[in-house]
Amino acid sequence: MSMVRKLHPHIAKDLREFLSENNISTKKLVIDLEAETIEDFDDYSVDDILSVAGILKPGEAQELLDHIHESREGWGK
Repeated sequence: MSMVRKLHPHIAKDLREFLSENNISTKKLVIDLEAETIEDFDDYSVDDILSVAGILKPGEAQELLDHIHESREGWGK
């Protein structure tokens, strides 16, 4: 389970400047200090995508999830 913690305003300002300098404009990020990577996410979650996909035929849901997973494997590398 993840925890949300409030950033100190000075740290938030420094992070915004860093992200701007590195042409990162997304608002949702995962910072992995061990791997030394920053992973950005689209504003839409998998649940959002599936909710607008409508009724899927058998197998299509898994195919869509597999495609999403494969497309995200390259993020942060």
